[in-house]
Amino acid sequence: MPELDQRGQSRISRLISPAFQSLDRKRASEGATFAANSNFIQKRIRDTWDQDATVIYPPVAIAKLQSRESWTDLLTAAESEVLSSLPADYILGASRFVAYKQLENVIAAGEAAKVPVVLAGAGPEETFLRKVAQDVSIPVSFVSSPSDALLFALIQRAQVFLFPPIEDFGILPVEAMALGTPVVVNALGGAVESVSALNGGSAVESFHGVEIAEAINSVIGKDMTEAKAKAAMFSEESFSTNLRSWMGN
Repeated sequence: MPELDQRGQSRISRLISPAFQSLDRKRASEGATFAANSNFIQKRIRDTWDQDATVIYPPVAIAKLQSRESWTDLLTAAESEVLSSLPADYILGASRFVAYKQLENVIAAGEAAKVPVVLAGAGPEETFLRKVAQDVSIPVSFVSSPSDALLFALIQRAQVFLFPPIEDFGILPVEAMALGTPVVVNALGGAVESVSALNGGSAVESFHGVEIAEAINSVIGKDMTEAKAKAAMFSEESFSTNLRSWMGN
C-alpha cells in the first residue's frame, strides 16, 4: 500500500509502478482465484484488479494465548523485575520500532488521556521515540525486545492496547483481545474488523486530542468475557478450516 506506507514511495518505485499497473491488472484477470486476509484487502483487490476475493483471516495462536490465566507465571526473575518497575496503570503499544507503526501516536494518546505509556519492541525508530517521550508530561517506559511471555504479561496488565498503524489485518489487537485487554485501533485498515467482530474495543480516526482520550476512557475496564470467548474465530484451527474450504478440500 504505497500511499499508506512510505517504504513504497521511493523514486524508483514511483517511476516503475505505472509501467506495471496495466500488466498487473491484465494478468489478474487470467483465471486466478484470490483470497484476502481482510475485507479491507478484499476491497483493494477489487479496486486494483477488478477481481473478487474470499476473505480468510490470518491464523492467531488463540489456544496458546489462552492456555494460561496469567503469563507472569512464566517470567524469569529479570522479566518479573521489568514488569514490576512499570506503572500500575498504563496503555501499551507494541511492535517493531519502525516509522509506519506510528508508535509516537501511542505516546500522543497517553498524553491526551493523561495515562502512562509503555512501548514494547525494538528497532531503528527507538531514538526518535525516546525523544518524543521526553516532550510529554506523562511517564513513558520502554521494554526492549520482550520475550513472548513478557509481551503477553504486558498485554494482560495493560488497561488498553493501542494499535495506530494502517494494517492489512493486525494480529496484535486480536492477541490483546484474546488475553482480555481492550483495544483501540485505527479506523482505517483491517484491524477494525476484528475489534468489531469481537466487540473488544474501539476505533478512532485520530490518536490525538479529545477523540483518543474519550476512546481510551470508554474502554478502560470493559468486560472482555465476550471477546475472549469469540476469539476462536481467528484461531489457527479456524484458519485451516477456512483455507481448506477455499481450496476445495
